[in-house]
Amino acid sequence: MKLDNWKTITPYTVAKKMRFDAYQDDWHYDAQDPSMAARQTEGVAGLWNILAKHALALLADEVGMGKTYQAIGVILHLWHIKPDAKILIMVPNKDICLHWIREYKIFLKYHYRGKNANICNANKDPVHEARMFTRLYELEKDIRESAGNLYLTTIHSLSGLVPLDEKDNALVNAERYAAQLHANIKASLGEQGFDLIVIDEAHYFRNRDGQSQRAAAAKSFFGEDDERLGQRTLLLSATPNHSSSRNVADIFSYFIHPESVSPDSDVKTLLKTFAIRRLRKMQGQGITNNKYNYRNERVTAASFVNNPDAELFFALYQKELVNALGEKGENRQFQYGYLEGFESTGIVAREDNDTEMENADEMAKDAFHRAPDSDLLTALTKEFQHIYDRFPDHPKYDTLVKQCIPEKLFYSRASLYSYKHLVFVRRIPSVREITQRINAEYDEVMAKEIISAWGVESPDKTLKAWRKSGWSRKYLNRLTQVLAAQVQQDEIDDAVDKLESDENDDRQLNELKLSSKIADLFVAKTSGIKRTDCTNVSQRFRRPENLFSLFLEPAADYFTAEYHTYYRVAEQQRDSFSDAARDYRRSQWIEQQTPLNSANTSKRQYNQPLKTVWGMMFPLLPEHCQQQIQKWHRTNPAIVENLGSYLKAGYVFASPVMIELYCWYTRFSRNNTLQDVQERYRHFTDSIADKLPGSLLLRYFINGIETFEAMCEKITDHKLDDWTMPWRELTSLSSPAWYASGETDNRQRLILGFNSPFYPNVLVATSVFQEGVNLHLQCNQVHHYGIAWTPGDNEQRVGRIDRLFGRVNHLLKEQGSTELGIHYPYLAQSLDQDQLAAFILHKRNFEAKLDACDFEQFSRDINLKDNVGGWEDALRKPQVDLKPVDPYPVSLGRKRASSKDHNRG
Repeated sequence: MKLDNWKTITPYTVAKKMRFDAYQDDWHYDAQDPSMAARQTEGVAGLWNILAKHALALLADEVGMGKTYQAIGVILHLWHIKPDAKILIMVPNKDICLHWIREYKIFLKYHYRGKNANICNANKDPVHEARMFTRLYELEKDIRESAGNLYLTTIHSLSGLVPLDEKDNALVNAERYAAQLHANIKASLGEQGFDLIVIDEAHYFRNRDGQSQRAAAAKSFFGEDDERLGQRTLLLSATPNHSSSRNVADIFSYFIHPESVSPDSDVKTLLKTFAIRRLRKMQGQGITNNKYNYRNERVTAASFVNNPDAELFFALYQKELVNALGEKGENRQFQYGYLEGFESTGIVAREDNDTEMENADEMAKDAFHRAPDSDLLTALTKEFQHIYDRFPDHPKYDTLVKQCIPEKLFYSRASLYSYKHLVFVRRIPSVREITQRINAEYDEVMAKEIISAWGVESPDKTLKAWRKSGWSRKYLNRLTQVLAAQVQQDEIDDAVDKLESDENDDRQLNELKLSSKIADLFVAKTSGIKRTDCTNVSQRFRRPENLFSLFLEPAADYFTAEYHTYYRVAEQQRDSFSDAARDYRRSQWIEQQTPLNSANTSKRQYNQPLKTVWGMMFPLLPEHCQQQIQKWHRTNPAIVENLGSYLKAGYVFASPVMIELYCWYTRFSRNNTLQDVQERYRHFTDSIADKLPGSLLLRYFINGIETFEAMCEKITDHKLDDWTMPWRELTSLSSPAWYASGETDNRQRLILGFNSPFYPNVLVATSVFQEGVNLHLQCNQVHHYGIAWTPGDNEQRVGRIDRLFGRVNHLLKEQGSTELGIHYPYLAQSLDQDQLAAFILHKRNFEAKLDACDFEQFSRDINLKDNVGGWEDALRKPQVDLKPVDPYPVSLGRKRASSKDHNRG
């Protein structure tokens, strides 16, 4: 297809092939409809028409508006016109590649209306496989040897072309290798190259003249003039003017000559010609809401009250810092967030920088190990330690931790989403220190609950002694020895869970120092003190040969029905309970269900039918949750079976529910010495019946049901009805808080866990999670522990949770109004307060221009001589009457699309 064969289209053309409202099968585009579905439909048509006219388009919609879906819409329409079109999608890193692949499949399944056999089959599976390569050499080889149509690679791959032994002349060599790759790909594809290139987070190319391998390689890889790698290019970025008005022209210059459109590369002219930029509007109760209607910025001062030693330390630090800056002639200036003392006292050792290169990206460069004040801070800290025999306190840590810990974890009816906190830092060791401190506070809460369950005579004294031991297994075993003698030991053997032991073997020693010590008590070890009473109770609720493993299984009919039979396994001379329950359930909807080891297994009848906690809680569920389970069961029981596996893994491995179960079982065992296991089980279920209405277990059950479909379809590659695949990711998320930095390899499990009701409740991240990551299903609170460099960076951070179909959107629909909490902790009466004040004032002045992609250079430097009086008045508070207009709306030739166009599509 030649460049001049693209014809303009209308939103009605788009709506015939795809619908952006997945919940209305009969949805049709209406030009007067203000919904996001209508706006996204218009976006596809608008982008197509810009590409048809100019061969370059920029979708600059605000964060969280579905830019990925609109780009996929353009791709599908292209395949309708040219079924063999070649597409290249380039995104920052492999995690975002996986996200695109997931969205591509989901779009075909739920949004694509067409019946084009060149695009998907009857089951809505894609015909064109998404082929992902994190290295450009692998991409070029596959293009040369295969006949693919949809390729994905990473922007970071442009930075990895030069071998280590050629780094001395890295820029020249990067350009040379990229030119060769360009030539090889063009030779394979033909003179036209790719029909369409899509670049996500296109602001990564804002520094065309920067001295980086990426910039040098990109110039040669994308090509010049008649030798472009692709016929057309679609750019995606919510912040194209990320730090300067020159950014847009620099990005465009890889694909066109901006001066041919605007001699002085005027940003407004360029955006008006090539861009669509609209502001996010979320549906509420009969109205739409923009971010200014619900965002609430809060500051929290950390003070030195009752801590004179820390106050003295920071006073000396600031004095020496100002002197040091003066000696360097820096005129009392420094950069936002780029001083170590604003985040910590330098007591965390630097970890090895073993970044997984395939997943590394430019975002990680904004985080840092060392800063201009690192040596000063280290010297003062050592001196303080020498005098006081301890490290100095950092009040800012304590302030943040208090905000992130639930007041009454086990006795509160607060919604689980209120436990979720996203924390951004700048200093890499800070992610570890904050993670460790929050886990330690959770340990305190959980240990107190365990002590209470034992009913010891001096709980405070016992808690203090156990804390002093570091929540040790030895102390717990000594404490529980009396009760352990009463427990039927023949129910538990010495086998170690393979899933757990593998995880323990792989876990690094430094991570053990950060993780929850109480959660670790529930893990069976391969050496040392292998098990505790916590381990034994946990395995009772998990291992099929123990009757209590039945407790967390779905009901026999997935609603309230009880179980009548179990297995007797002859060879092992053991009974099997949860396996029998699983086989019974599946036999109701799988025609040929093979029971466990059928040749040596016989069915036995329970003395009386036995219930599960699922069946006990089902009548307590809100009506919409009951209806959801009934709907899934009616349409595909495999979905409910998969839900059961998901919930059980989360209950046992990745939530405080296991603590709750342990305490229920402990209190029950102290007062019940029945020897018959079936009688014991029945008495236990009776004993907890009155505890269920206010329990964590019920709250996790409800939240799990409400978010399960979105979890499977939008967050993870685990299919909604794939009950055969275990939820292994949850088994390694045993700590309430965890971190993501450049050194974090498995980010996907953190994304899954944070979007689920399960752990981590607190996710501490550097800039690696600042862009392209969806963390919005549960969370509506973000903390800027370390200040972002620019308003654009700040907006990208908040955009991880301020997105369509996230928790904020859900609350707006449910309640009519809500707030998204944006927190800025700071050290009061310090340089930290000065830097925050300056940033808030400058950000407020730049916000309108940021919305319009029209602001000038934003200086990262802070001048301590600036007047920052009244800065707290510049904090954003909800303004229900503020209605900003879209700066660059879709141009359809007249005010939106006329209904007269309906029959022309």
